[in-house]
Amino acid sequence: FLTGLSLSSIATSMNVKAGGNYYLISRSLGLEIGGAIGIPLYLSQAISVAFYIIGFVEASAAIPFLNTLDPQILATCVALMFVVIAYVGADFALKIQFGILAILVAALVSFFAGGWGDIGSPNMAASYTDGVSFWVVFAVFFPAVTGIEVGISLSGDLKDPSKSIPRGTIASIVVTAVVYILAAVWFATHADPMTLIQNTAAMADISAVPILILAGVAASTLSSALGSVLAAPRTLQAVSLDRVVPRWMASQMGSATEPRAAVLLTGVVAVAVIWAGDLDVVAPIITMFFLNTYGMVNLVAAIEKAVGNPSFRPTFAVKWWVPALGALGCYGA
Repeated sequence: FLTGLSLSSIATSMNVKAGGNYYLISRSLGLEIGGAIGIPLYLSQAISVAFYIIGFVEASAAIPFLNTLDPQILATCVALMFVVIAYVGADFALKIQFGILAILVAALVSFFAGGWGDIGSPNMAASYTDGVSFWVVFAVFFPAVTGIEVGISLSGDLKDPSKSIPRGTIASIVVTAVVYILAAVWFATHADPMTLIQNTAAMADISAVPILILAGVAASTLSSALGSVLAAPRTLQAVSLDRVVPRWMASQMGSATEPRAAVLLTGVVAVAVIWAGDLDVVAPIITMFFLNTYGMVNLVAAIEKAVGNPSFRPTFAVKWWVPALGALGCYGA
């Protein structure tokens, strides 16, 4: 939430162009720091494509036919399909997201509509298996709150970034926070900790219409993967146009709008990660990259506000200590 406020503040103080967080940081602190953040940011977004697809494949174990396929081959096929969609264009991909949103809403309604006759007293106490702690769970869960990067990374495609970014970012954080907290409470009133640890289908067991949960998990993971496959190439394109990496990486290869060379490179990274590790291995790497990016965004907002930079005039203003707390939280974690 603090990072969302910082993002919104910086985004409303300048004419935001393609590159999202990289653009904000590099235009505030210079290309050296921008590039040092931009390259890991791109890698984290590209790795996220694989992360979400691996999540989809793990969930598809309960789907007939798909559970008979080799998981890595299935994940590779999905990744290649998304590369083709991103290669065609963001407009086409964003239209798909509306259908995905409808499935997600239906899945959530099904989850909260189920289990009304079986509500127990909530057990919200922490319960970890051997070798697992709060920080292990934090590292695996944190990618679930990196979706706010996608909106800012599509800044070059927005009609009015200064208005859309604060509204979209803050609204997405608030809505998802409410859903996540309510889901945690609903789980705690319907299952004991060991059941939740061992049974990955616990959500479907609680819901009114279990098949909708399967559809929702598929929709949410594929939606996130699709968002990342659109965001990552645009970050790389912006880094490349600033000559931080070779200029050919920004090539649009005949397209008027799409960074196609970067899309193909992102596909290569995603497929390599799919064949390299599982969900719990990939998640902490993404978390570290994103924490660094979030921390730097907060640092930019705090420094600009604290030194009273005359060119820093955000229409969405926050006190300097808000981003300072955000930076402290990110680098502390």
